[in-house]
Amino acid sequence: MAFLFRLEAVDGTPAKPPTLTSAVPNWSPGDTIPLGRNRTLRVVSVRDDDADQPPVLVVEDAA
Repeated sequence: MAFLFRLEAVDGTPAKPPTLTSAVPNWSPGDTIPLGRNRTLRVVSVRDDDADQPPVLVVEDAA
């Protein structure tokens, strides 16, 4: 089963990429999302306040 998440930067703009489909249903602050050899995102917070939309992972680039 796959879960859809919207990805948002800390400043409120859509992250790149703007969505994530994952087998993991429960992301937490501090978790990392590997996007390839040279890029990883870190989850800053999770919002799930709109039942009609996928949850939002607020992310930042992990250096």
